[in-house]
Amino acid sequence: MEFEVSPYFLITTDAEEARLFYEEIFNATTVYMQRVKDRPEQAKKGISKDDYNRIDQSVLQFGNIKIMLADDTEGLPITEGTNVSICLTFNTAEETKAIYDRMIEKGSSILRKYKGDFYTEGYGYVKDPFGVCFHLFTKRRA
Repeated sequence: MEFEVSPYFLITTDAEEARLFYEEIFNATTVYMQRVKDRPEQAKKGISKDDYNRIDQSVLQFGNIKIMLADDTEGLPITEGTNVSICLTFNTAEETKAIYDRMIEKGSSILRKYKGDFYTEGYGYVKDPFGVCFHLFTKRRA
């Protein structure tokens, strides 16, 4: 099984400001960006138009790795200061679900139940028994 590992920075204040900061300070490059306004109409329900320009997901080339950076647009259970987690990106939803299930079987807590959504065929968010949070994500197909 092949997959990518990326630190995931979930920002509670302003991910755009963080993105620009990392670009300026570390010469990071934004290689992918999706804003709330880019969601399908049904996925924008209940979101204020004032938040449409917030970052839903972005990928920055950060030194020799990629990081994922987003505003907390989902209300996920995060605490500022511990809002950096690991994102594992798998090629298929079956691979993603298998890892999710194994992590739950081994005592991980469910922070967001595994399901497909407009941005991926499969996604789950878990905290392992050691307090490390993992986004388990299926690679978006072109």
